[in-house]
Amino acid sequence: MRMKSKLLPALLLATLGAGAVAPAALAAEKCPADERKTKVVSERVGKKIQKAFELYSADQLDEALALLLEIDPRKDFDKAYVNRFIGNIYAGKEGKAQVAMKHLQLSVDADLLGGTDQAQAMRLLADLRMQEKNYKAALKGYEDWMAFTCKEDMNVYLRMGSAQFELKQFDKVIPLADHAIRLQKKPSKNAYVLKMGSYYESKQYKKAAAVVEDMVELFPEESKLWVQLAQMYMLSENYTKALYTMDVAYRQNLLEKPSHYKMLAQLYAQNEIPYKSAVIQEQYLSNGMVEKDESALSMLANTYHQAKEIAKAAKYYGEAAALTNNAKHYTKQAALLLESQKYKAAQAAGKKALKADGLKSAGQVQMILAQAYFYNDQFKEAYKACKAATKDKKTKKAATSWLSYIEDTAKRKKVSI
Repeated sequence: MRMKSKLLPALLLATLGAGAVAPAALAAEKCPADERKTKVVSERVGKKIQKAFELYSADQLDEALALLLEIDPRKDFDKAYVNRFIGNIYAGKEGKAQVAMKHLQLSVDADLLGGTDQAQAMRLLADLRMQEKNYKAALKGYEDWMAFTCKEDMNVYLRMGSAQFELKQFDKVIPLADHAIRLQKKPSKNAYVLKMGSYYESKQYKKAAAVVEDMVELFPEESKLWVQLAQMYMLSENYTKALYTMDVAYRQNLLEKPSHYKMLAQLYAQNEIPYKSAVIQEQYLSNGMVEKDESALSMLANTYHQAKEIAKAAKYYGEAAALTNNAKHYTKQAALLLESQKYKAAQAAGKKALKADGLKSAGQVQMILAQAYFYNDQFKEAYKACKAATKDKKTKKAATSWLSYIEDTAKRKKVSI
């Protein structure tokens, strides 16, 4: 794939012309780039470069490159200039970064080009090193470029920050990101993301949250920033702020993913507002935002249970049980129905629990059944269930006590068991 490099200087032809010299009088203190006099290539090399530039301008990159590679410059300046031109063209070719860097390095090391040309070669070389993940060399290249040009550039600071991030030098990323932010003409997320990521990776979650607060203020319409801010608050254990942040996003219709709604529900529960958590869970399950699987249904049932909404908790444990035929869900449903004095329903759920998969304690279920029968004046069935519960070590003691109670009650009511 060919790609015409945007980094080839517009001054290429101008440098070929005669008589281009630096101003006679220079300021007392100038940057190295400003102190360079403009030079010209020799006439023999200049003619070939002129032709190569014409081919390059016509998008005939291979032809331009072939012509340049044929040149055998003798003067050091000519060599530096040709190497820079070749490096620029290779930089625009896919998979040719290493070759491009080789030629650019020769050009930069010669240190003979005019200020603008030398600076551009240095910058392109550093960019290619960054592209090739040679982060230490890229950092050195950018530092040299700044020293040579005495310029600050937002994108250079960003790339230096990215290089330090890749090297896991997170403390060195922060000032570079701050420099990039200072130089922004209009707000851009990149520097903030770099800064936030560095605080996050170094486990400075409160500082990471402060950066995302700035981002939310600058880019309030971006939903993922609200979620990230809430996550940072959670990591710093500020669950109140996390809930407030997610709730604001929810009210502004900025939540987009099922995980966002789950997170909001979780935060309500963590902030001891289980009813609101359950209502949100119920909403996203009913509208299909989140799949009604075992995990979601059992979580909803548990949250309603925490909110003391026993009937709804029992309902959703029943749905989880019907979906999975899991004994633990039928058992919880039976216990809640017993608590809400729905004895017939409790009996039905208990019977299903005994036949369901994964039953861990038959005695626990038999005790629920015994009480559901007992309070429904079904003493014979209650006694039978309680007797079965005595066979389970976990419930033997409680079941034995209940057996006597059932016998006495049945005798008092003159019921044969």
